[in-house]
Amino acid sequence: MTNTDLSRLLKSDEIQSVLRKPNKTIKRKVLKKNPLKNIRVMMRLNPYAAVAKRSAIATNEANKKKKEIYVAKRRGLPIPEDPKKKKAAPKAKKAPAKGKGKGKKSQRIMAILDETISKLQLLSHVPPLRRPDDYEAFADEVGTEVAQVLDEQLMLEQQYKWVSTPAHEQMDEGYDGDQALPDFETLDDELRHSTRVVCRMLREAPAISERLQQTGAEGPTPPMRKFLSTFNELKSQTYAKLSTSVEEEKAKEDWFLEISAKEEKASQQLRQLQKEIKAERADREREVSQREETIKKLRDELENIKSATIAEEKQLEAESKAAEEADGSAFSSKETALSDELKRLTAELATKRKENKESEEQLRKKKVKYESEAAQWIEKYDKDMEEKDKEISALRLIYDEEKKELNRLEEYFSKLMAEREAALAEERKKAEQRAREQAQMATLTKAATMVQKLWKGKSARKEFEKKKAGGGKKGKKGKK
Repeated sequence: MTNTDLSRLLKSDEIQSVLRKPNKTIKRKVLKKNPLKNIRVMMRLNPYAAVAKRSAIATNEANKKKKEIYVAKRRGLPIPEDPKKKKAAPKAKKAPAKGKGKGKKSQRIMAILDETISKLQLLSHVPPLRRPDDYEAFADEVGTEVAQVLDEQLMLEQQYKWVSTPAHEQMDEGYDGDQALPDFETLDDELRHSTRVVCRMLREAPAISERLQQTGAEGPTPPMRKFLSTFNELKSQTYAKLSTSVEEEKAKEDWFLEISAKEEKASQQLRQLQKEIKAERADREREVSQREETIKKLRDELENIKSATIAEEKQLEAESKAAEEADGSAFSSKETALSDELKRLTAELATKRKENKESEEQLRKKKVKYESEAAQWIEKYDKDMEEKDKEISALRLIYDEEKKELNRLEEYFSKLMAEREAALAEERKKAEQRAREQAQMATLTKAATMVQKLWKGKSARKEFEKKKAGGGKKGKKGKK
């Protein structure tokens, strides 16, 4: 390293340009539910799941009825009749009145839709994500329990908005991260229950609805108006659907599923394009910020240079002014002396002009010669400096290569030393093993020698005893 200032190295443009921005996104763990067990999660993943489930249930019921009919025929029992056909049989003779749908079932569906619209109209008077104006007077008028219910509804709506927002955009929506948020399904159930409570309260006490309507003089919000108009359209479409035949309904359903699939595909493409645009925008903003930082640094350096230049100019002006004043005082003192000498030297000048004319020409020639030599020396110095510069760069390259070679050789020799240490350890183990084997062999040899000595001594004693016993017998015979 040629520069040991670590902080300056870390803050340099070369290192800062390749570093990424600090990742400040907050990743929160969300309880993932099994879509095979939870129909709501499956509906979010596959909007056609509800239709498929209904068709599977209808197919299962039809197969069950066919099986019951088949078993009844085989056993000779009366064929069970479909209870739906029994109820629908007397109504088939009468043509339904215009505008009443298809019987009581249609009327019940339309009544449910009318009731839902009335509930939505009541809920439209509740201001979303904010308290009513003059809240204290409102709480005194409607009661603390009603105000508490509305506050709870407001809190659940705010939490639902935060949970529905992506993690990197929650800070923009006002979420500070200190409050723990429940999972989406739990919050959804709580919000549904709270909404039903608020709706029931508004239906039972119309005065509260009127007071809320007076508080929000601007009326329902634009999204609520749009939702109400869409729900009215849904009501009219439901009425039209109940008034149409099965074939027409099937064709419309197929068309709706096709449009829904196309819309889902288009929304996925739109989300992908939005992600790509967001990534490109982030890269662009990062490049712009880096360029702005570079421009700011250059401007600071320019300001420093300007301030240094101005200080130098002021210093030079002060020095020149002081020198001018000193020269003026010296000139005034010397002017009188020089004026006297001028007259004397004027006479001498006339006499010496002729004498100095030739020497002047020679000196001029020498001056021209010295100037040319000085220019040649300067040019030679520049060339030498360029060559030395090139030599220094070549030496630096050689130094880098030799340093790399030295690092490689150090790694190689460290490996050799490790291998040599391992070989020496192995040799030491082998030498210890040989020493143990030699000690064992010496012990065995010594033991074998002792055994042989004992055996030879024993055999020699036996031979000696035999000879001794044989000699004694011969002696006795001789005596006889």
